[in-house]
Amino acid sequence: MMTATTDYTVDHMPTKAVVHVLDASRVLLRVGFRLGAMSCALVAIFIWLAPGASWQSELMLFKLGLSLAAALLALACWQAAASPMPLSIEIDVARGEIRLVREGAPVQERVVKRTAFGALQAVELRGRRLVFWEKGGNLLAEVTLGDASAHAALLDALRRAGKLG
Repeated sequence: MMTATTDYTVDHMPTKAVVHVLDASRVLLRVGFRLGAMSCALVAIFIWLAPGASWQSELMLFKLGLSLAAALLALACWQAAASPMPLSIEIDVARGEIRLVREGAPVQERVVKRTAFGALQAVELRGRRLVFWEKGGNLLAEVTLGDASAHAALLDALRRAGKLG
């Protein structure tokens, strides 16, 4: 039996997708931190192998302090260069909202952003791919749905919110 409305009585998991970053600023920053970490690690090692260095106690103490500081700075830079936990997109059709979720994060920090369908500036439909734009023209999410029933339910919810023609 076919109906003209979507049946929300069936318990569905929210649709998930991967968030794509459009610029390379984070990647360049992480590469810079990694290069800095490797440079500091090399300084910490090669300060002891410098040719012509004397073994006087004051100089040895300075070398020890400098190599410990360089090693700690190398560890800090390497930790800062670590990849952030990936974001995923949850589209909750029943609540009419899109959530950016950080998997594996503590419960308080799990939901990064929550946007209702009505608060979106625009939604572009390109075949099975949907592009969600938030207020101000910023890209919120780009999702491709493979499941036909989930795609139809999402399109219906977006039409009811006035975001699709």
